[in-house]
Amino acid sequence: MSLAVPHTQRLERRRTPFIACRADPRFSYCLYVPPRAPAGPRPLLVVVHGDRRTAERYRDSLTDFADAHGCVVLAPLFPAGVPEPEDVLSYKRLRRHDVRFDLVLLRMVEEAAARWPVRADRFLLHGYSGGGQFALRFSYLHPERLVGVSVGAPSSITRLDPALPWPAGIADVAEKFGVAHPLGTPLPLRPPPPVHVTVGELDTRPLRRPPGATRLGQALALHQHLLERGVPATLEVVPGLAHNGFALLPAATRFLSTLLPGG
Repeated sequence: MSLAVPHTQRLERRRTPFIACRADPRFSYCLYVPPRAPAGPRPLLVVVHGDRRTAERYRDSLTDFADAHGCVVLAPLFPAGVPEPEDVLSYKRLRRHDVRFDLVLLRMVEEAAARWPVRADRFLLHGYSGGGQFALRFSYLHPERLVGVSVGAPSSITRLDPALPWPAGIADVAEKFGVAHPLGTPLPLRPPPPVHVTVGELDTRPLRRPPGATRLGQALALHQHLLERGVPATLEVVPGLAHNGFALLPAATRFLSTLLPGG
């Protein structure tokens, strides 16, 4: 007699394995589902990895936060080499050829909500480094889907400037993404979500692009730019910290917890 667990039950665990996105199996995601949480759809936190693709480690680092707030954590994996063999950067810019990384994430959220009691219409978003670039740009294109967003230590930033092409600005987002009124244009879909910009005080290693810039300087410039554009933005510079996404998580979760019920 076989004691094998039916395939349909293997995913019903607190920490799921990576699950192929049915909309595009080149991409996958894993979740943490708290064992005890209030009835009804649970809040969702999406955390987006940086260049090293440590999605599972970010998921595991957020289990205490998830347990404390009854919040499901979803960590997408955008592997290197999609859509081109040497591609490691395109997910940060949300589009490459016919691949829409922002829409892939939304499909992941929908798939998770079809299986677990997760609120899919609006969610929390955090990204670090390359994931911070993703999170920032996603918030410009889909502000109506976010309760709030935490942007950690981005090396490249996008300004809400209709004179600059994507990803430096938003001049051509209608052509690239089919978004007629992104955040920062006269008719946004809804008020902008709160944005938390966070970076380590010692994250000052010079970047190749733009020449002479640092992640600390980019975070400061982004925060100031968002305030000038009327976006509710806060800045948190973590003392004594260089470029370390896991050490930056407490700053992100402190902010995100204020946006959850009872926060």
